Amino acid sequence: MSISRIDPELCNGCGMCVDACPEDVIRLDSAPGGKEELPACTMACPAGVGTRRYMNFLELGMIDDAVVVLREALPFPAVTGRVCPHPCESECARKEVDQAVNINGLERFVGDHWLREKAQPLRKIYAGKTAVIGSGPAGLACAYFLCRMGYPVTVFESMPMPGGMLRAGIPEYRLPREVLNAQIDYIKDMGVDIRTGVKIGSDIGLEEIRSQYQAIFVAVGNQVSKKLELEGTGLDGVFLGLDFLRSVNLKTGVEVKKRVAVIGGGNVAVNVALTALRLGAKEVHLVCLERLEEMPAYEEEVRQALEEGVLIDPSSAPRRIVGKSGKVTGIEIVRCIEAFDKNGAFNPLCDEQVSASLKADQVILAVGQEPDLSMFPLGILKTKEGLIKVDRVTLETSVPGMFAGGDVVSSGSASVVEAIAAGKTASVSIDRYLKGEDLASGRYAKPSRVRKPPKEGIATWARQTTSLLSVTERRGNFREVKIGFSEDAAHLEAQRCMTCGSRAVITYPEDCMLCLYCERDCPVRAIYVSPEKTARPMVAWD
Repeated sequence: MSISRIDPELCNGCGMCVDACPEDVIRLDSAPGGKEELPACTMACPAGVGTRRYMNFLELGMIDDAVVVLREALPFPAVTGRVCPHPCESECARKEVDQAVNINGLERFVGDHWLREKAQPLRKIYAGKTAVIGSGPAGLACAYFLCRMGYPVTVFESMPMPGGMLRAGIPEYRLPREVLNAQIDYIKDMGVDIRTGVKIGSDIGLEEIRSQYQAIFVAVGNQVSKKLELEGTGLDGVFLGLDFLRSVNLKTGVEVKKRVAVIGGGNVAVNVALTALRLGAKEVHLVCLERLEEMPAYEEEVRQALEEGVLIDPSSAPRRIVGKSGKVTGIEIVRCIEAFDKNGAFNPLCDEQVSASLKADQVILAVGQEPDLSMFPLGILKTKEGLIKVDRVTLETSVPGMFAGGDVVSSGSASVVEAIAAGKTASVSIDRYLKGEDLASGRYAKPSRVRKPPKEGIATWARQTTSLLSVTERRGNFREVKIGFSEDAAHLEAQRCMTCGSRAVITYPEDCMLCLYCERDCPVRAIYVSPEKTARPMVAWD
């Protein structure tokens, strides 16, 4: 006789039976057949990463298998493992026990392991060619997934190097260039043709592209800083946020003054402020309309800015930039009572009677970004915000065969993982379009969330935190601030994943010793051993 059965309806995949079994009779199936439930982490991820599966492989020490799972959903996990805001962790069911699993740190670990591998050229199965305009995260993701399907893809990028805002907008202390280059080289080696220094409209017309390619994906991103109607913006010493970062990241030369004032509260503003410090500014003020807790920048980025000495002036609105002899000398600010109205809409209310002055030799405006769509003279329908109008499910524009995604279709700036998700969605639509299939069929249905994640009997286990360089080590350089996991730390943290939605399965019934440990330890009584119910004593061999 041996173990009888495990009730899949009662089992919640806690893994206690796996730990209890001395003979490795039971394993966890992280991809149970017939179950459409997805764990909360995967539901929260815009790219739909199969976190449960690759965590299970990491726990078993099967890192190469974890890479295979991750590359199904992410074209560059070594990048997202560094810059993603990780909404998956906010929904992690482990928080009901102690703390969320450090999914972001584990994603980076697997991504860095992937970088050791060199891609092999993929066979082109189909003749239909796709042109991708823009080599940011959305464009590269679309090209990656189409290439995996067997399509020839050409990416057009106006900058001298590929990467879009990954290269131009994210500083090296967050995303080292050797990591970004390695991830892009992998996509090139797969067979994606990336052409840099090509401006649509001047170097090649959109009509010419349409005549040479059967499908087009527009992913130009928010490459233009929004202007601020403010007195003094024409003074010498006033810069735009993206222009400043682009000059630094592309190493085209930029001079930073002693006292810098940055206007804005988003991620670009924080990146500008921290970059200015690294380039030698002695005092950096970040002036934003929002309260500190309302700032749109990621919380960890704001925390880093405060740690490194950025002086944040919340609830402050710039009234004018002042200068002398045509050069910036400072800014005047007034108190912002509320940045948002009762409905949550951005609608600043200021008190002009409460004012102050800040001395500054340089003012950098980082109040938002927007796409430049002047290159698209075709009759593409646009939204009232001036963005490209698309079908929200398929991302097709009003022009058949032309798709768009990322910041060109959504107000505000999409995160890197949201842009990747847009590129992935577009690749599915383009595949269907080139095959003459229905673009929307079956894409409205959404899987259900795991209803009963494991909780009973789960022991608390300290989270492996991501280490950071000390503040003194960050000064005056662009060394990466976050320190990645060692293999041991990654293995320990992966074991904290509760693999929500997994099911225990009997793999080696002939090895069962009828010890009853699994049945005894199951918190939901899902395991039934031999009807004999007789525990056999463990035998010690000499």
